[in-house]
Amino acid sequence: MLKADFHIHSCLSPCADLMMTPNEIGKRLRKAQIDWVSITDHNSCGNVSIFEKVLEKYEISLLPGIEVQTKEEVHVLIYLKDIETAQFFSEEIGEHLPKMKNDPERFGYQLLVNEDDKFIGMEDKVLSASVDLSINELWNLSRKYGALFVYAHPDRRFGIIKQLGFIPEEPPFDAIETFDNAEMKIEKAVLKSSDAHFLSQIEKPTVKIKVGAPTFEEFKNALFTKAVWML
Repeated sequence: MLKADFHIHSCLSPCADLMMTPNEIGKRLRKAQIDWVSITDHNSCGNVSIFEKVLEKYEISLLPGIEVQTKEEVHVLIYLKDIETAQFFSEEIGEHLPKMKNDPERFGYQLLVNEDDKFIGMEDKVLSASVDLSINELWNLSRKYGALFVYAHPDRRFGIIKQLGFIPEEPPFDAIETFDNAEMKIEKAVLKSSDAHFLSQIEKPTVKIKVGAPTFEEFKNALFTKAVWML
């Protein structure tokens, strides 16, 4: 049984704090006794590989992920089997973003970092925008990559219920997220997450998950058998 949080943003997300760097997050996760995380930046996996490398020093496992904003302005968490697949998926998502350069003073900084928490570059494309994919098209793309499709914070801004007023029957989706312990009347696994954009929001694990090892296949099996419990 591992303690986890599968929705945390790094300094690459324009709405996240600049202190959301690999080592600072690693220290915070260790203090919170969190074993397994996913770094899920908006519309990019640009920092995922460096986080995997750094978090290993803190004995924390990483599940590659990304939070995509669809054409309907719905946030969906996509979880991928490995770093290489995440990078290919991220590149394809980038092709669906508007060809608009980010204005950091207006929309927020989008920082790429190294293993020493030094800023080594900025993502030029605006990551706070919607891609030109509908929910159904994103579902199909996630299937192409063998990924998992999870609706993020459904009742909050950019959540599926907040945006559409309901959860559509199609696509079927794999799980749903909640920010608190709200009861979800669905026959799917419910993932509670911090959706942390600041270090202070990483206080404790959000879920316990029954897995033999922190791998994508074990995560997938835990979702499908609902072997996930909110804390």
